[in-house]
Amino acid sequence: MMKVICGATICDGSGGPLRQGNVVLDGDVIAEIVAPGDCAAADAEVIDGAGLMLAPGFIDAHAHSETRMLQHPENRTKLLQGVTTEVNGNCGSSPSCVPHDDGQYRWQSLAGYATLLDSLRPGLNSVVLCGHNSVRAAVMGNDQRTPTATEMASMKALLAAALADGAAGFSTGLTYFPGKFSSMAELIALALLLKGTSKVYATHLRSEGDDLELALEEALAIASAASCRLQISHLKTISQCNWHKLPAVLARIEAARAAGMEVFADRYPYVYSCTNLRQALPAPYDRLPGIRQYLRESAEHQAEIVAALSRSQRDIAATILMESALRGRTLGDIAAERGIRAEQLCMELIMATPGQHAAFLGMSETNMREILRQPWVCAGSDNVSLQLDDANDFGHPRAAGTFPVFFRVVAEALGAAEAVRKMTSLPAALFNIPRRGLIKPGYIADLVLFSPERYASHADYAGNNQAPEGVQLVMVAGERAWDARRPAEVGRHGRFIAIPAQ
Repeated sequence: MMKVICGATICDGSGGPLRQGNVVLDGDVIAEIVAPGDCAAADAEVIDGAGLMLAPGFIDAHAHSETRMLQHPENRTKLLQGVTTEVNGNCGSSPSCVPHDDGQYRWQSLAGYATLLDSLRPGLNSVVLCGHNSVRAAVMGNDQRTPTATEMASMKALLAAALADGAAGFSTGLTYFPGKFSSMAELIALALLLKGTSKVYATHLRSEGDDLELALEEALAIASAASCRLQISHLKTISQCNWHKLPAVLARIEAARAAGMEVFADRYPYVYSCTNLRQALPAPYDRLPGIRQYLRESAEHQAEIVAALSRSQRDIAATILMESALRGRTLGDIAAERGIRAEQLCMELIMATPGQHAAFLGMSETNMREILRQPWVCAGSDNVSLQLDDANDFGHPRAAGTFPVFFRVVAEALGAAEAVRKMTSLPAALFNIPRRGLIKPGYIADLVLFSPERYASHADYAGNNQAPEGVQLVMVAGERAWDARRPAEVGRHGRFIAIPAQ
């Protein structure tokens, strides 16, 4: 049955002017866009869009949902924001691209994972990058050394297989284990597999603070040796002493773009980052895979780590915990209640709770807004698939609020059409996602109908107010995925999207 969305203001994802019209859907495809009042076949289902904006389904350029989507295939967290496609496998972590068997789910390759995901009927689409950390760990574990020739061949084989199975590119996470042990030569040797494919090299830079400019040069060199397409994950300047570096960083990126390299970035619209608490550790302790054992060996080691945390440029006291009963509270407040220093509490939690995640204050609001204004920066939540109604499943508000907040910040500065472009056609072009990101005849009918005036998030760090406001209808492949009139229901029409070499 055909459908017609009537009366909405069409924001087609191109960044062009808004317009009025009716959008006709034929199955999973946009058939045509007709003038207001021009109706389609009499038997078409009419969807009233009066007073609302119709946009392409939003694309989350930076997600980590590969395994969580198996547990929460509805992915209400993203769907209720209007997201219809996620790009997973960022920051070097892509469990889908290496053999996996946890007793419940198993696969040998990305193709096997894709078959499994499709069998679970996810609520939205998934694109995957092949992550270096996952590949290196599968071959070498967490070893801090140069790979042998045999190991390098094995890593290349895993990456090549994932690319052949439809991975959208190659990602690294160079502040995480075991990626932080890799040399630029190792990364170039792997990234060369992208040459001639137009697939992207995406990277969590080796430094986002003190050595930010050096890390950017490394990323540009790796991308230059590969496909000449670079995606910088969550572009930021960490710590106040590094905030002044942003103009030079932006100028260097613009110079690379002027020289012919395609450089992009994603960013979430918050000034708190979120990762494992152990990331608070400065060098050289950040390179110790066995930090918990090191701490348990002696009181001297514990005192050593407390002293190191005191020297850290992170604001340890302002750090917000994301796990357990302490969720949403700062280390400073909890430490004051316990009569100890925040650095002491941080050390104790690292020693006792390996999975403890935290939100770190360290970014500039002014810099964040400047980054979001760049025409090559798209929206990325840096978060996972969740149910939205599980009180134990939340931490950073970017999980449930990235897209409403991103839209508001960018629309205020550059207008709604540009905000939507950064959430739709820009990431679609970056990752070569076919027939998505635009409202255009022949494109897949992934669509969101929302009120730009009411589109907002009030999510906080304690897991409150998670559901965003202002989204009326989300469609995936021409079918209702979420409808505000029936909020408890989720239609699962997503699938794995394989990205071919160009």
